[in-house]
Amino acid sequence: MEYKQFLQIHQYQLANIPESLWEPLFKKLVQDLFDAGDSLELHYGDPLDVYSLHVKKEDGLKKHSDIFLIDHAWTTKPETSKAQLLDNPQLVERLTSMMDIQVDEEVEEEEEEKVADDEVVSKNPDLEVDEAMVQLVASQGEVSEHRAKIALQNEGGDIIAALMSLTLHPDHDAKGLKNLEDAIGGQVRRDKEAKAAEKKKLDTIDKIMIEMWKFSQTYEYAVVDPSGQTKKESAWYIMDEVGSAMGHSETPNCICAPFIYVGRGTVSYSIIFPIQDIPKGGMLTRDFIPADIKDPEARKAYMQVFNDGKDAAELIAVYETAKLESNEITPIDPPFVKALTNHRLAKKGARKLRLYTTTEWVATNCKLDNVELCDSEDQADMLWFSQDFKDFDKLTKGQKINQFENESCVTFKQNLAALVKLAYGQVPWSSTTYNLTTELAPFVGHYLWNQEHNHRNLWICKPWNLARGLQITIQEELAPLVRLRDTGPKIAQEYIQTPVLYEGRKFDLRYIVLLKSSFKDENDPSKGYEYQVMVYKMFWIRLANQPFALEDYDNYEKHFTVMNYGNYNLTQLLYTQFIENFEKEHAGKKWTDIQADINEAIKSIFAAAVTKPQPEGMGPTDKVHPYEAFSVYGIDVMLKDECQPVVVEVNFSPDCTRACKYDPDFLNNILTVVEPRAGNLEKALGAFNVL
Repeated sequence: MEYKQFLQIHQYQLANIPESLWEPLFKKLVQDLFDAGDSLELHYGDPLDVYSLHVKKEDGLKKHSDIFLIDHAWTTKPETSKAQLLDNPQLVERLTSMMDIQVDEEVEEEEEEKVADDEVVSKNPDLEVDEAMVQLVASQGEVSEHRAKIALQNEGGDIIAALMSLTLHPDHDAKGLKNLEDAIGGQVRRDKEAKAAEKKKLDTIDKIMIEMWKFSQTYEYAVVDPSGQTKKESAWYIMDEVGSAMGHSETPNCICAPFIYVGRGTVSYSIIFPIQDIPKGGMLTRDFIPADIKDPEARKAYMQVFNDGKDAAELIAVYETAKLESNEITPIDPPFVKALTNHRLAKKGARKLRLYTTTEWVATNCKLDNVELCDSEDQADMLWFSQDFKDFDKLTKGQKINQFENESCVTFKQNLAALVKLAYGQVPWSSTTYNLTTELAPFVGHYLWNQEHNHRNLWICKPWNLARGLQITIQEELAPLVRLRDTGPKIAQEYIQTPVLYEGRKFDLRYIVLLKSSFKDENDPSKGYEYQVMVYKMFWIRLANQPFALEDYDNYEKHFTVMNYGNYNLTQLLYTQFIENFEKEHAGKKWTDIQADINEAIKSIFAAAVTKPQPEGMGPTDKVHPYEAFSVYGIDVMLKDECQPVVVEVNFSPDCTRACKYDPDFLNNILTVVEPRAGNLEKALGAFNVL
């Protein structure tokens, strides 16, 4: 590659590097030259308790005088990192050294399972015997572990004597016994050694999985999916021993950043260059905290990953203050009507209603005689888009659009949490949620408060605006929860630790909810809207594939329920059958009562949305609009404790292809309720619970 070509390809990355260092960087990349060792050296225990990186050149390191290429020891993704470590013992060994991880050599004895057996009595009950020996004697002697243990205690821990007492005649050949003793003794040793080695390996990997967040950095890259669309993905990486030894400073003397070199293929490196003069022996530092975090409290919260408890009291106080501060919450009078003041029915001989749509399942399943598809937005009576619509000002009188302005106040997870908190404070039907971009300090304070009060920390981390279970992880440790925000906006939400189960498995329910606004007076839009919100009676059950337990949190099929977008078994269960089975399994619970609570929670969300002004809600503005709106949402609900509903999220423009297969009138009912001229309104309303 020529230098000019290098500059052209890498111009955006080079913009943040002094121009005087461009050519030296180019030469080192071409030669794959890692020469940091000529100028720098590692220290251990001086001045930090871990590795640190220092200048060894006699004349020090001058500002912008050099740039160093740093290799990446490991590139990974959180969801695959443990599997990579299990398959790569050399990587585990290297990371253990880099992270200065100490692993205990002793194998903890598992708690013995006691089995009642009144027929045998131990003569020496205080004698401790090895669990592996007990298991071996139980297996060889074909007895319970309890009886095997007593035999060992009675024979002073002698395996052969114990086996003799259980299975052999006293005058058995002594030579045969000796051979048996040697064979059994060797097996016991091998089993114990294998068990110890496996435990050490797993303990080491668990410690790496915790410590990795102190060392990991991230960058984004573009990929093309099977449909030809370009999307961004994130990679996490750990620099080599040199890069990983850099310390943190609020006033760093170096810049350290990833650099993606497009030369011999695409290779990721990091680069280091000094932004201050550093004398011989001086320690190289960088700022660990992302540039977007400016608030002092948020910076302290982020540094909890590295500081192990420093500033904990201050952050707990931030959480406690936020908890005590309550908005002046006034009860919301739900602005919904059961029946519209005005609605027009189809007239004989009237033209068909025109529907313009970019939504495939709508175009495919529209079967109403009074509705026809059209190719012009301007000529359409109803517009149904699957993508965000922005041109509300272009809509004309008589048109209906399937979106509300600022409906992201409910469909973006962080906005929904903020709206609920603003309107109602803490409510049982919504999990405690923190926006990790704007509420990092109170979140970390809450986590530390839980620790201090022996409350279990278990949180689910989600992107603001992705569906289908994408990029969602369950975490017990603080470090990944804080660091995962580096790959894009996230929320942290308390994980439901006591879900109501169906046949031992976790489940959630997908409801289709229709929100509709209509003019109070169709001849005078200035009089405003009246609203209807209704829940489709048919709902969908999404089941985890494995029994639920508060463990093994990276096991997707145990803790997650969305199975129709991956290579998983999908359980199909009609809602009527679910209700029947549920009431049998949970005696005393009536689904009508649970459904009423679910409806009330859904109603509360949209009552807040249509009454709170923008941007917190999507209430009407002073501007008079000539159009009416409706929107179809997919709302996911879980049950916890004693069947308390929890609204998990509100999804924009859900794919309802499966709904149309279960109920061929599904779309027809929605269109008729939205525009009564489309069909039989009374029949269509029968498919909904009008709230």
